[in-house]
Amino acid sequence: MNNIPRPAYDDYIALQNLANNKGVGSYPSLQSFVTCIQQGYRQYEALQGNASHITSVVTSPVVEKHLKAHFRKPPQDLKHITELREESEYLVCPMCGSLHGGTLDHLLPKSKYGGFAIYSLNLVPACKCNNRRGELVIGTNADERILHPYFDHCLSERLIEAHFEDLGPVPKVGLRLCIDDTHPEYVAIEFHFRSIVKKTAVQRYLKDRWADICRKPSLVVRSLKNNPQTRNDLKQILEEELDMLDDIHRGKNNWNSIFIAGLLDRPVLQWLFNQLYMPGRLPGGPLV
Repeated sequence: MNNIPRPAYDDYIALQNLANNKGVGSYPSLQSFVTCIQQGYRQYEALQGNASHITSVVTSPVVEKHLKAHFRKPPQDLKHITELREESEYLVCPMCGSLHGGTLDHLLPKSKYGGFAIYSLNLVPACKCNNRRGELVIGTNADERILHPYFDHCLSERLIEAHFEDLGPVPKVGLRLCIDDTHPEYVAIEFHFRSIVKKTAVQRYLKDRWADICRKPSLVVRSLKNNPQTRNDLKQILEEELDMLDDIHRGKNNWNSIFIAGLLDRPVLQWLFNQLYMPGRLPGGPLV
């Protein structure tokens, strides 16, 4: 989960050029729908990508079929789609925080919002979490909606952390929100968290990271090659690690940051410090 810069492309000119291109399959049928599609683009941006309020653009089945085909195999007029794919495939997924984006996909699904199939502000880098949600964009209650990486600035805040209980070699590992229900976007954040993030492999990833830190703490936090002198020193080491991970991954809700944020929970921090000084343990050795 992350708030990322919007693509800097002129979709209006691109659409007009595409409609006038006699060498593509959408010519001439697209020409009759350029104005209404552009009006849809204006609506989308004015509503800040809010899925609760955006209405689909009415075109024709033939035009929608062509637009979807152009997304799969962009012609020269839509070369920016190819650029977006190539530029984002290695980045953290802004939809769930996994460490691999992998592809370019639609926020509002093209099956229901075919008029936005080639609109750059509807195309977000994402991993397979976006496919898993299918056509889900809003919930049954007011304000329940999928967050938009280009428009929802709350995604730049720390929203999620790991939650560890029954501490030991194999603890209970979960996720929890770092915000409460007074946050102005709480309902949307909780819906996105429940509908996308919790359905990924993030909890399995966190379990693996816990196993790593128990086996050899410096595998996860290099500064733990040597024991911190006090619990406050340990806290400072983890806070510095968290800041570094946020910076590296350009956001606070990537899976590595989620893990370290969970270690800063007071009971977990105390457990880690106790285990670092477990009788008979050598610096750099296992915690359990």
